[in-house]
Amino acid sequence: MKRELTLTLTNDGECVSAIDVRLPRFNATALLGQRQASEAAGLLPSLFSICAQAQAAAAVGAISAAHGQPLSSELIATHTIAVQIESVQESLRSLCLGLPETLLGQSSSQGAALIADFSQAWRNSTAFLARLQKKLHHEAGSAEASDTASEFAALIQEAKSIAQTWDHFCARYVYGASVLSWQGEQNNAASGEALPVMRWFQRMVEETPVLGKAALSPLPLAMFRSGALSWRALVEEPYDASVWWRVQQDSRMVPIEARFGNSMAARLWARLVDVARTLSDLLNAATGEIKPWVRVYALGDGSGMAEVECARGVLVHRVQLVGQNIATYDVCAPTDWNLHREGSLATLMGVPSSDLARLQTHATWLVQVLDPCVAFNVEVVHA
Repeated sequence: MKRELTLTLTNDGECVSAIDVRLPRFNATALLGQRQASEAAGLLPSLFSICAQAQAAAAVGAISAAHGQPLSSELIATHTIAVQIESVQESLRSLCLGLPETLLGQSSSQGAALIADFSQAWRNSTAFLARLQKKLHHEAGSAEASDTASEFAALIQEAKSIAQTWDHFCARYVYGASVLSWQGEQNNAASGEALPVMRWFQRMVEETPVLGKAALSPLPLAMFRSGALSWRALVEEPYDASVWWRVQQDSRMVPIEARFGNSMAARLWARLVDVARTLSDLLNAATGEIKPWVRVYALGDGSGMAEVECARGVLVHRVQLVGQNIATYDVCAPTDWNLHREGSLATLMGVPSSDLARLQTHATWLVQVLDPCVAFNVEVVHA
């Protein structure tokens, strides 16, 4: 399923006077209701064009928990590795291939080199994920993993190799150093010689210091888990389900938040910190020491829920079974909150529209920073 956002800004001649956000929502219950749970676990990941690894982990995790057989720790660790690598490549695709052309480099050859190196790393990464997903597909529906300890250790080593490829790319085009040495005051946040993504950050700081700032609360997942909040009530509110909450306490994030709040520039920085942390986790991974990116809950009465960290933030699947069949299925995607019209996008209201090209550019940047995966169009119409 392709979810394409259309963001329409109404220009009254002086400023943005109205915002319209059109983002199709996926009615999982309508599609999956009365289907066997085992069928749904295989079908759901194939329906999404983005975050396929995260969708697979969430579907298998929620359905297994609803059966009262939550995934084994080894299977959760394997899904987590897949989701982390997917998160890195999707975030870097947005950060690097979404760069304004003027920031790709001082010559076209530099931009071409970035694209060529990214493409090679992407091919290696996606080939690994395809093999891993095929293996995980065979494990779907089983509470026990078939891996031996040596096979799992080999998987971690291969994942580290993929992470090293991305780390080399980031050292050349994103951080100017390996993620393991990219730290606090030495992170080139204010350097005039910064690499392309860092220059993009500087432009946001200079041109749009307040754009994106919004008083948002983190997604109240505990209330959704308990049934105190319905899916409909959850998506109506402009909560924050983004990676912001994954990195807010990081030493590289704290000074940026203090200076710029949760503005567009600070959220771009949060993505940089998130990629660095995720790659560091993968490079330092060891058997039994995988971070809890996939969280699975058996809720009783044939219900199960999975929360999966991904490039966009927290993805949630919740299912209720009657026997072996699905009664209800909710997919709560972070995009629903990242691009909520009353969230950070609302800061476009009142923005001067005398320079329409500049307005459209800044609106495009905001969508790119808020959600790195969704396909989108930004249009400006006259009142």
